[in-house]
Amino acid sequence: MKTFKCFYESCSRIYSTKFNLGRHINVFHKNNRFPCSICGERLSSAQNLKDHSYCHTGQKPYACKHSGCTKRYRQASQLSVHKKKHRNNNTSTANFFTELNAKILLNLDKIIVFDIPDGPYKKNDAKLPPIL
Repeated sequence: MKTFKCFYESCSRIYSTKFNLGRHINVFHKNNRFPCSICGERLSSAQNLKDHSYCHTGQKPYACKHSGCTKRYRQASQLSVHKKKHRNNNTSTANFFTELNAKILLNLDKIIVFDIPDGPYKKNDAKLPPIL
């Protein structure tokens, strides 16, 4: 049986097909052309190397711009995940619903229950009082 050995220095991988060897070279050698000068880890792009270098320097260049937030991250993807928290905890939306709930609770005694007949309906069939 013929075998195919990886020819890259310090790699001893052996494959049964030329295709598998080629895939190995593309994944582990050619696509990781950017070595870290500090730890030797090889990365697939200059941007990945730049982001990786922040783990050595402690830099966190990606800052949240939301009012009052001081969070910073090493990677743009980490900042994107963080930004979603601000969208989910939007204070103006929360305040709106808090005020709406307060109005409903204060006016519980004024709530009127309507019997709605079975359809079909026409545009002007519903004659409801204005909302408080």
